[in-house]
Amino acid sequence: MAESTQLLGDIYLKKGDYRLAREYYSSALELYQESGDKRGLANIYVEMANLEIRVADSSNQTEARRMGCYENAFQLAGRSYTLAREMDMLPIINDAAHVLMIAYNKLGDYRNGMKWAMIFIDTQDSMYREDKIRAIQDMNTKYETEKKQQQIELQESQIIARDAKIKQQKTFKNSLLGGLGAIAIIVFLTSYAYVQKRRDNKRIREKNTQISEANEELKQLNEEITVQKEEIETQRDHLFNQNEAITASINYAQRIQSAILPPETYINELLDEVFILFKPRDIVSGDFYWIKQLNQYVIVVAADCTGHGVPGAFMSMLGMSFLTEIVQRREITQANQVLNEMRHQIKHSLRQHGHPDETKDGIDMALCVIDEKTRMMQYAGANNPLYIIKESNGEPELNEIKADRMPLGYYSGKDKPFTNHEINLEIGDTFYLFSDGFVDQKGGDENKKYLSKNFKRLLLEIHEQPMYDQQKILEKKLADWMGTIPQVDDILVIGVRV
Repeated sequence: MAESTQLLGDIYLKKGDYRLAREYYSSALELYQESGDKRGLANIYVEMANLEIRVADSSNQTEARRMGCYENAFQLAGRSYTLAREMDMLPIINDAAHVLMIAYNKLGDYRNGMKWAMIFIDTQDSMYREDKIRAIQDMNTKYETEKKQQQIELQESQIIARDAKIKQQKTFKNSLLGGLGAIAIIVFLTSYAYVQKRRDNKRIREKNTQISEANEELKQLNEEITVQKEEIETQRDHLFNQNEAITASINYAQRIQSAILPPETYINELLDEVFILFKPRDIVSGDFYWIKQLNQYVIVVAADCTGHGVPGAFMSMLGMSFLTEIVQRREITQANQVLNEMRHQIKHSLRQHGHPDETKDGIDMALCVIDEKTRMMQYAGANNPLYIIKESNGEPELNEIKADRMPLGYYSGKDKPFTNHEINLEIGDTFYLFSDGFVDQKGGDENKKYLSKNFKRLLLEIHEQPMYDQQKILEKKLADWMGTIPQVDDILVIGVRV
């Protein structure tokens, strides 16, 4: 029942009726799930993934709908590949790898596209190699079986002829008539054996001809496979070259971004004791830091832009440009007013008016303004808090100054002015600005987030260490926590001791 339902889905897919094809595929999927047929599930998943690719490539799709179809294709083909690997079903493994290769290439993810292309080539080679070996083995088995049968029949005829000859000799002694009869029998049997042998030889020649034809077909098939393999390798090389060019461009972008970030010598001139832990997830980063002095004020910023990699890097360049305009050129040094102006600039530049189809990109930021004359610090935050450690009754105490729960950019709530916090600094106080990359990093035995409570406890334990040592401790703790788990986001932590 499930196979016939799936067959109807295949027919409608070929006709281009994707709606009916999806309905029949869904019905077949339910039947396979009810019966626990893993082979059927692996097959229907890859067919449904092919359907999603066909729908995505149709001309009447929006970009969002097309991306959704490709994501569905990833999930369905991934399930098919997993089940097929469990049962060692090479044809379905090959089909799933082919779908994943196409889907990743459609999305421009050429690195993963190349990975699945190699799996597709390997499984295709394995299938043709197994078919070739199996065909030759079948031919050889039939040939050997018939050859042995012919030998048995020939031996039987020889035994019969020998017995007949013995009988003829005995009979000849007793009766000439019986001897003539025995001679007639021997002649008949010999003739029969001769005719049978000629027939067997003809049959062997026919089998040899069939084997030769089969070998020729296999040779042609190997030639076709070689051509296909060369085409795939050419495509792989093209994708590799494209990836190399893209990577080179991103590396150059990283040099530009690094040049714009404040240099270490400049930071050390403004702040006596400071460390900056900065670990982009990709080559370029959506996190950035910005430190400037205007008169007696030192402004320190830790920012986290929407996304990471190239999109995040573009937002970071925009954010640093706005900070330069607001602080250096317009000389605004009140922390919350800087954030208010940043939000206005971002919404205006990205044309954010609350419409459904517009970009929702923004920046989370913690911004501190230190008055070197009065040791009074202002803090304002857009989603990113401030941690400050002070002595209280002879014991260190970590206080969290909470940020306003809104980004620099459009969000669904009503725009309100950011809160300006004023903090009286004392010698020995230590404060930290950071993005959410450290606390959100997954790791440990259970692959869970590090969490802010553990981050606070760690800062309390190490806050008395020299700032350089604090950075090294944080880096080691992060590496131990991650283990073999990849970095999930850009990471930025700034520590300053008064």
